[in-house]
Amino acid sequence: MIIESNSINLKEIGIRHNDIKFLKYLEESEKVRIEDDILYVENFCGYLTDNILVIPSKIKKSLESFKKESDFQTFFNFFFEKFLNYIIRELSKENIIYSIALANFPVDESKPVESKIFKLLLLLEKKDELINSVHFVLSNPHKELIENEEYKNLGEVYVVNEDVLTDIISNPQFLYKTENGIIEDRYSPIKVLQYVTEETFDTLENRFIKYFLKEIETVLSEELEEFLYLKELREIKEEVEYALQTDIFVEVGNLSYFPSNSQVLMKKAGYREIFNIYRLFHSSFIPQIFKNLDIALSLKDMATLWEYYVLIEILKSLKKIYGNYETKINFEERTKQGTIYDYAVFEFEDGLKLYFQKSLYSYSRLEFRPDFIMEMNNKKYIFDAKFRIFEDNRKDILLNMHYYKDGLDAEFAVAVCYGNNTLGNFYFKDKGIYEIEFDKKFLNQEYFEGIGFLNLDLKKILIND
Repeated sequence: MIIESNSINLKEIGIRHNDIKFLKYLEESEKVRIEDDILYVENFCGYLTDNILVIPSKIKKSLESFKKESDFQTFFNFFFEKFLNYIIRELSKENIIYSIALANFPVDESKPVESKIFKLLLLLEKKDELINSVHFVLSNPHKELIENEEYKNLGEVYVVNEDVLTDIISNPQFLYKTENGIIEDRYSPIKVLQYVTEETFDTLENRFIKYFLKEIETVLSEELEEFLYLKELREIKEEVEYALQTDIFVEVGNLSYFPSNSQVLMKKAGYREIFNIYRLFHSSFIPQIFKNLDIALSLKDMATLWEYYVLIEILKSLKKIYGNYETKINFEERTKQGTIYDYAVFEFEDGLKLYFQKSLYSYSRLEFRPDFIMEMNNKKYIFDAKFRIFEDNRKDILLNMHYYKDGLDAEFAVAVCYGNNTLGNFYFKDKGIYEIEFDKKFLNQEYFEGIGFLNLDLKKILIND
């Protein structure tokens, strides 16, 4: 069922217990409002239940221009997975999800809250790198020389040192009388302590690789029929199972503690790449969207996903202007009046700071939390992600931008909307209206003062992904 209205009678559509839990989450996230069994859609586009898709008619019409499938819900599912996969890939490229403190991650204790869908999409994105790295480890495994104590016949002795002599004296039961004895010409030992060195693959680093491969095997052994890309996931599973059955990992023991300071894991080819994938696998940054997705992708919250998409595009564009950046605060989970959100801070080489979902207060102590705040030279610039078509929501969007600009004394406030092109308008305080585009030219104009909107187009995700 597809619902294009912004108000829904919950009694008419039928709600189950699990659906009520999700609706409560949406209400706490300020995406919907429920009054007298009527649900009002505030900022949500996606599935309310397994088969009820809520989507504004204009956005549905816009997305239909891309679709090849006759059934729109089938296309929406396909498009959402493409979109989600793009987010994972680009966040990975930007290196902003390597955030877990590995030394504090115990093997045998409870793990952080994790998302299975996040892991599956990550494995798909890192498929070739993971498989190639496993092959490299198998062809050039880490090994160590270990020294074992053995007792050998006198004729096989090749090392005599203080420890060997002490052992002979301490074990008189091994001595026997002989005419050519080595002790007082009367006694010789039956067997002599010797040290034998041999190579072993049973190292901490190989135990870690085995531990992680078994974890991947477990994830890929669970029920996945409702997840797309099954062919690719099966290929990963077959490679992992083959590696675990090789002589190298058969002789390797179980991991007892985490080798967080291992130079092998940080530097050796093959090990280094698998270690980084592990860090992603157990990343402390999992955006709220992933925490609320199940394996069937039944909770498709496009509005929240749009915020991360806009974040990626802003970071990539600003990096071209202000240089590389450092993640100062890496998606710290915060709660405000029941609403859970992620907070992050990025600092660029040229001094610009980008805040993701930072709370600021007006002079009247009213709280504002736009999606993005840029700060440079003691000036503020606001961007807010809106998964809406500007022409259909012009008044509400511009009013919202006025609130941000005037309430926070910002230079400008610009909404980043969904559209079929990348153009928008900027309303200068004293100079009229100018056409703008989400590009280097606009983002580099610090003297802009006013409000406006920009469009981002999703065509590239379907065409190039």
